[in-house]
Amino acid sequence: MRPFQLARRVTVGLLILGISVVAVALHAQQPTATTQNAQRILIHMKEYVGAVHEAYMALELADRLQQGGANVTLWLELQAVRLADDRVAKEGMDPKPGGRAFSEIYKSFIGRGGRVLVCHHCAQIKAIEKEHLRAGATLASVDDVAKAILDTDKILDY
Repeated sequence: MRPFQLARRVTVGLLILGISVVAVALHAQQPTATTQNAQRILIHMKEYVGAVHEAYMALELADRLQQGGANVTLWLELQAVRLADDRVAKEGMDPKPGGRAFSEIYKSFIGRGGRVLVCHHCAQIKAIEKEHLRAGATLASVDDVAKAILDTDKILDY
């Protein structure tokens, strides 16, 4: 083999190797499909028993968004803290004929990885203690809520 042909083959080989290394490095830096597409959504709820339709729509939407791949957090305050009260939730309110009960939607939402933040101050006013909370719900301080707001892409208010 002539020196010119050898040099050309080595150069082409090094060029292909260099392009491969760059391609692998760029691919490694790409976010995964899950993190790239997952929107962080905070749904702020203020009502529950006094506005059953609003509460139903907020909870149903939260479950559907979570099912669709979003990372959804429910922020419950004022009357809505009762949604996280296991003593109230056991009643299994049926919001409409043929509709899923609140407890069924809530379980589905939590089962899909949804988070529930309960205003600590509002819970105290309603005599809801930590041991009364449904699975997946946590008492949240003002700092916890502020962090959730800062960490979200969209906020929906019900």
